[in-house]
Amino acid sequence: MKSTDLGTLLRNFFEQHLVAQRGLSAHTVLAYRDSWKLLLQFASRRHRKPCVTLTLADLKADTVRGFLDYLERERRSATATRNCRLAAVHAFFQYAAQTDPRYLAYCQSVLTVPFKRHTQHVPEYLERQEVLQIFAQINCQTAVGRRDDGLLRMLYNTGMRAQELVSLDVNHLRFTRPYHVRILGKGRKERTCPLWTETVQAIKAYLAARTVHPADAVPLFVNARGQRLSRFGLRHIITHRVAEAAKVCPSLFTRKVTPHTWRHTTAMHLLQSHVDLNMIRSWLGHASIETTNTYVEIDLEMKRKTLRAAEKLLPVQSGRKGSWQEDDQLMAWLSKL
Repeated sequence: MKSTDLGTLLRNFFEQHLVAQRGLSAHTVLAYRDSWKLLLQFASRRHRKPCVTLTLADLKADTVRGFLDYLERERRSATATRNCRLAAVHAFFQYAAQTDPRYLAYCQSVLTVPFKRHTQHVPEYLERQEVLQIFAQINCQTAVGRRDDGLLRMLYNTGMRAQELVSLDVNHLRFTRPYHVRILGKGRKERTCPLWTETVQAIKAYLAARTVHPADAVPLFVNARGQRLSRFGLRHIITHRVAEAAKVCPSLFTRKVTPHTWRHTTAMHLLQSHVDLNMIRSWLGHASIETTNTYVEIDLEMKRKTLRAAEKLLPVQSGRKGSWQEDDQLMAWLSKL
């Protein structure tokens, strides 16, 4: 098997299969590219040969397993990251198997390499009072304040992902009733999300200072240099605004708030407002209702209300109060802690 075979396969995989045939986003293609750069560098060291002379036979299952161990032990990659790298490898070998039957045996061996189970962390979200305190500390009399206020309102209103937010152009918004925004989500699926009046007003104030027309196809949110805001810039803004609010809201000191935290917050607050699960799924752009069901599991307030309702179904023992919250001695003891 020639080394040119691997090079040709990889080039066609990225240029034709991923982009032209599957239509994956640039962000996904870059993630696949980074995974393959790491794998080729690892295989080159493992087999002690230049990267340009590697063949498909050098990328057998044992090499891929060694690569995954290298990611976890030496690069300290999380299990989720390790699985994402493996997904990129699997996608290529599935493509290679369909392209030429000569590669089938190699591909089958690599495709048996399993994904690794990992702990599913409970999504964190902000309480309503914490959200209000974050907005209260923003000075909307400044250009930066108007941008950050509009940005966080858009994030809280829609629950969109970081990449979805920074990819927005001004003409993706409808500034007349009914207000809404067009969002290009995962898998290049487009969805619309309604906008609150307060969100639209904040965006209008921000754009007016920039002298941008609502129909202009220009980035909605820009950095200090006037360039499209990046995901890293968005994370920096959120970190800064949360730190400012933490001065008056101490509970924020214990929180690690990311753009995705705002997404979880939107989902939880919609759920707590008794919005239908299917509507929340559509609102957030979830591919499956099972993803949306996760928020039901973590809503402690709803669980507490359910527990209270269940208490009423049980017979109360004589001399015993129905709820621990009504036990004065217990509450007094807790207050002294």
